[in-house]
Amino acid sequence: MVRQYEDDVVQQAHDRVFEQNRSVPRYCLPPGMTEDQFRAVVQNLKSIVGDDQVFTEDSLLHFSDPFSPTPKTFPSAAACPSSVEEIREILALANKVHLPLWIASRGKNLGYGGPSPRVGGSLVLSLHRMNRILEANEKAAYAVVEPGVTFFDLYHHCRKFAPTLWPSCPSIAWGSVIGNTLDRGFGYTAQGNHQDYICGMEVILPDGDVIRTGQWAVDNSPSAFACRAGFGPQADGLFLQSNLGIVTKLGISVQPQPETMMSVCLEMDNLENLRHLIDILAELRREDILQNDPSIFNAFRSLSRLGPRHQVYPDPGAIPEDALKAMMQENGWAYWKTWFSFYGIKDMVMFRLALTQKTVTRISPRSRLSYKIFEGQDGERVDPTTIPTEWQPTNAGVPNINFASTIDYNAPSEGKGGHLDFSPILPYDGKLVLEWYQEVTRICGEHEFGFDSFVGGHAFTKHLIFIHIILYDRTDEAHVSSAKALWHALAAKAKEYNLANYRTHLDYMDEVQGSYNFNNNANKRFVETLKDSVDPNGILSPGKSGIWPKAYRGKHERESEVNGQLGATDAGKQNPLSKLCGNMLSAFAKFTVGERATGAWSSPQMRTG
Repeated sequence: MVRQYEDDVVQQAHDRVFEQNRSVPRYCLPPGMTEDQFRAVVQNLKSIVGDDQVFTEDSLLHFSDPFSPTPKTFPSAAACPSSVEEIREILALANKVHLPLWIASRGKNLGYGGPSPRVGGSLVLSLHRMNRILEANEKAAYAVVEPGVTFFDLYHHCRKFAPTLWPSCPSIAWGSVIGNTLDRGFGYTAQGNHQDYICGMEVILPDGDVIRTGQWAVDNSPSAFACRAGFGPQADGLFLQSNLGIVTKLGISVQPQPETMMSVCLEMDNLENLRHLIDILAELRREDILQNDPSIFNAFRSLSRLGPRHQVYPDPGAIPEDALKAMMQENGWAYWKTWFSFYGIKDMVMFRLALTQKTVTRISPRSRLSYKIFEGQDGERVDPTTIPTEWQPTNAGVPNINFASTIDYNAPSEGKGGHLDFSPILPYDGKLVLEWYQEVTRICGEHEFGFDSFVGGHAFTKHLIFIHIILYDRTDEAHVSSAKALWHALAAKAKEYNLANYRTHLDYMDEVQGSYNFNNNANKRFVETLKDSVDPNGILSPGKSGIWPKAYRGKHERESEVNGQLGATDAGKQNPLSKLCGNMLSAFAKFTVGERATGAWSSPQMRTG
């Protein structure tokens, strides 16, 4: 058994997703290795992290993509270090034998590939055992965490040791704070755009060297987590959605507990009202009235709460518009529902509400605005646990895993669902957003696809992300193929609109990276230059975000395919293409590394409480 969570409920939910209705595909060796060579690598890994923290065979279900029924890439093994020192030892081994590593914090970026690697036979380096909360500072409102710290962990720690802090959490809180932040994930408090609130990183480079960013790069700096800026180029952004280093510690700002909170719900009845909704949010953003990032859902989110789709609407294909309208009328649903919150002194909260009401009435007078205010008792600040579920306690940082059940929306029974997300970045332009959504709805409903247009959107300060959630039965190969075909159809339409995704599944990272096409993909070429410099052996997460080390470029797709076909009957044989790849890697000049930092937690100001 692979135990990743102390909480039995969360562990059971994890097992249900990663184990149920799944089996391990054929054996996959690392590129360029024979079985004997790989067996020696496994023994070396066990000597570093312990026998019980190296996983192979059936256990690898926990370190692979749970939503791919026939994955073309699968890890050869997984290792779970507990310290910076162990990671550095693994990096030294990987550089010596040219072993590709795939880094996962908790591997809960479901719909995007989870902890699965891009290159078949890679070693998954799972950091879930590095789960210390090194500091939660109420006075300066920040926390310092390791990769294994989940949003549940940080929330409960703050409740106990720093109760005036409200950590932001995403809709499903079992993932890593660091992993989510680095993948440009988001939550629902006033500091929900997590990447904007990074304040200091500790990073291990592929050669084992350890760096820190911002003021944390000054030994014992009292400003380590007060200012993210350093001197000279700012390095933090290089490690977002990146394969240039392993982030082992992160400082992140946390919202202070307010004396008043108001949950606000804006509802609109028709699909076409989306244009007005976007124009309202745009104005409220320009005027700095909104404080957190509004979440936007269409009627299919409400429908999914009634149970699996086949129980609600048994006919095949997308639910027709007239049937959806009938269900909306019967259940009292709006087509669009948007949630946001106000925080702070009560008079200021009420003033923000009044300005919002005025804007909504002017732009879309038939829209419905409801709200509820929460205040602390006897002069205390708001206790987030007093906010009922129907009034969005996630906007106060309260974690849950309730949304995980939506995965089974299109599945015949529990544990068989999966999803892909298509997540383009859009401007605050109501006309354009409505046109885009109508195009997506039309494509999803076409006969060859037959998917409902399930959307969860998020409205940031200057832009929107519309997450088109493609929910499917992962045990049905035809349904999976249809879901993938729909993703490509949406990508083709996005290309017509010159829209790019902010995040994507492993299988589509090259395609999305290619959409950032200015000057013949100059951005990609720049990052590849950095990659070749800091990781000359190409060991760290090759292919992450479409960034490939030199030895893999131009043949990585074929290499993944061949490695995925190397089964148990091929034991002892060496993949010729992988051998060529290994020889090319060996030809690189050796990196001469000076004295390394130990990475030890040495700052005397830090505390665990």
